[in-house]
Amino acid sequence: MFFGQFDHNLDDKGRLTIPSQYRDLLVNSAYITQGFDDNLMVIQADEFDSLYHKMKSMSITDSHARDLARMLFGNAVMLEMDKAGRVLIPQFLREAAHLNSAVKLVGLGPYFEIWAIENWSTKAEILNDGAERADRFKDLNLTF
Repeated sequence: MFFGQFDHNLDDKGRLTIPSQYRDLLVNSAYITQGFDDNLMVIQADEFDSLYHKMKSMSITDSHARDLARMLFGNAVMLEMDKAGRVLIPQFLREAAHLNSAVKLVGLGPYFEIWAIENWSTKAEILNDGAERADRFKDLNLTF
């Protein structure tokens, strides 16, 4: 499971060093693709395959389903980690998420997100507002 937050920097070639806590979870391969919030998502291969099978059951005539497939699969790239624990984020994905140098990695359980630090600051400000947070999530029926 991916959890926690990490501050990192992209190098001049667009490579990102994956935190050691995440590396072991990526040994069997992973995909990087466009996220839903001007960010990127890194998804383990088995989770990505599960997502594919769920999407495959959607109607090809549904324009929203096609657009979702375009976003998730049309922008997906299999990650290859080098010996130093770095992955190359393709230019088109860096541009889509407005990534320059400083990035924030945020674990979300089965995947983690990569954010431009400025975009994450805006999102974190919303999430850190206690009253807003309680109201926003009240209808999700979260139980333990």
